[in-house]
Amino acid sequence: PGLLGLLIGGALVGPNILNILDDFSTFENVGQLGILYLIFLAGLQMDLETFRRFWRISGGFGLITSVIPFVLGTFITLQLGYSLKAAILIGSFWASFTLITYPVLKQFELTKNRAGAATLGASAITDTVSLLVLALVAGSESGDQSGTRLVLMIALGLALLGLWCLVVLPWITRWFFTTLGRGRILRFMLILVGLTSSAVIAEIVGIEPLLGAFLAGLGLNRLVPNESALMERVDFFGNALFIPAFLVSVGLMFDPAVMFKPSTILLALWLSAALIIGKGIAAWLTGRTFQLSSAEIGLLFSVSVAQAAATLAATVIGLELGLYGDEVVNAVMGVIAVSLFITSLATPKFAERIEQPAEEERRLGEVVLVPTHGQSSGLAGRLRLAGEIAEANGGLVLPVVVAIHHKDQDIADARIHRDEIDETLHSLGLEGDSRIRVDRTLSDGIKQAALENDASLVLLSWQRSRPITALFSESIASEVFRLVNCPVAVASISATPVEQVILAISKDDLNASRFIGLQAAVSIATSAAAGKPLIVGPGIDPAQLAEAGIVLPEKTENKSGNMGIIPWVEQTCEKTSLVVSLSRGWAFNRI
Repeated sequence: PGLLGLLIGGALVGPNILNILDDFSTFENVGQLGILYLIFLAGLQMDLETFRRFWRISGGFGLITSVIPFVLGTFITLQLGYSLKAAILIGSFWASFTLITYPVLKQFELTKNRAGAATLGASAITDTVSLLVLALVAGSESGDQSGTRLVLMIALGLALLGLWCLVVLPWITRWFFTTLGRGRILRFMLILVGLTSSAVIAEIVGIEPLLGAFLAGLGLNRLVPNESALMERVDFFGNALFIPAFLVSVGLMFDPAVMFKPSTILLALWLSAALIIGKGIAAWLTGRTFQLSSAEIGLLFSVSVAQAAATLAATVIGLELGLYGDEVVNAVMGVIAVSLFITSLATPKFAERIEQPAEEERRLGEVVLVPTHGQSSGLAGRLRLAGEIAEANGGLVLPVVVAIHHKDQDIADARIHRDEIDETLHSLGLEGDSRIRVDRTLSDGIKQAALENDASLVLLSWQRSRPITALFSESIASEVFRLVNCPVAVASISATPVEQVILAISKDDLNASRFIGLQAAVSIATSAAAGKPLIVGPGIDPAQLAEAGIVLPEKTENKSGNMGIIPWVEQTCEKTSLVVSLSRGWAFNRI
């Protein structure tokens, strides 16, 4: 495997074998940033919807895979004659794990699998457990602070780190994207600043920097869609430089002359047994509890067994406190080597055996296609609405300028219009780039763009007035609806900020023939109503929707009435309202 090749390559060129370079410090520093980058990517690219769905598996596995190896490692170390504090600290090394094989999970598209999602979420739990034990042992050994005070300080540190990563950093990033950071390079640099600042703040408040990097990725998750060009640059830069540098830097640490002493080998074997058996039992118990397949259990084990430089860093702290000697440090290096060998070989084997789940129902905001032709009025409002729908699902807004191929001026105007759209898109803080689609008709161009980009929603502009000749032909919206295989929404949005959202539906919309459209309308309304009042009526209430499997936010207001959709909307609607309803032919055009 490529991971193992980088580790062996680092060992060969390192100071303990071939010693090719005079100074390896620069490479080691880049490697330290590489492990942060790896964990940051795991948080940045995590599918939050999948994580919410499988949070019980993630939380259960995180606790089990922390406690069992910790207890087993402590027991074995006590039997080998070490003191209680040393045994507890050494046992805590195996409580955590490092997502070394995250690129493999991504390669096999397992980040949406329940086992893959469980390992991503569990890594944050295990890091916290390991950190708490390390802090308590170090504090009690140095005599600086009581255990209770240490726990309180760690809790305060976690709160401050969470505030920065999940509140302040996303707010700064959103502001930067809409003002100064409209260029690609500036946006990429801000992502790096977000990563490094979170790691620095974590270190200042006494938290493991890896946890800061993971939380920073979660905080920026919605602002950098997985399918965006910015994510592609972030992913490419990390996989091309930082992550390989980290793996090579771990290889630099291997010293065969020290590691192959009989006493070191014996200790490394016992510690490896504690790690492997502990992680194996934890994976098996989790699999039995949550009814996972054998391949998924194997994946839990192979990913969680990985130890890296963070384990060695904790080992060095124990050495500096005088809890043990160099023999433990060298034995831990051997365990790291064993764990990386296992995870590199086993993870791809188990990953390829996991069956891909049945095709799930697509989320409405995964790829929101916003077609335009010429100087389309209200484009900023449509893009803003598309951004709200996409952000709710971690998706991407994709503006497409459609030009007619036999009209040369049309194509030239499309290029100019594309630059204007990109400027509007970036001024709204959205990530993405517009595209030009040349076709023989407007509806065919939209159809092909939707097919090529696998659109989950097409958001058209409302044609307020049509020539009299158009009465004898299909409207663009009707043609697109007939041609594409995804929901189509038609929007007319003014520049006035939306202060409330109205979902205008009736009992007839619960019919099977209209149910998919109803789901789309509810999804649009709830996405647009984030932080705003949502009103539902007149002929249906949230309880009836819940019975049909559609759940609305808790604070949804229901305004029922015996009148029709149009009178109810006219009575309820204000100038700052956004009305969402299913298409109703001519009646819909009168709203």
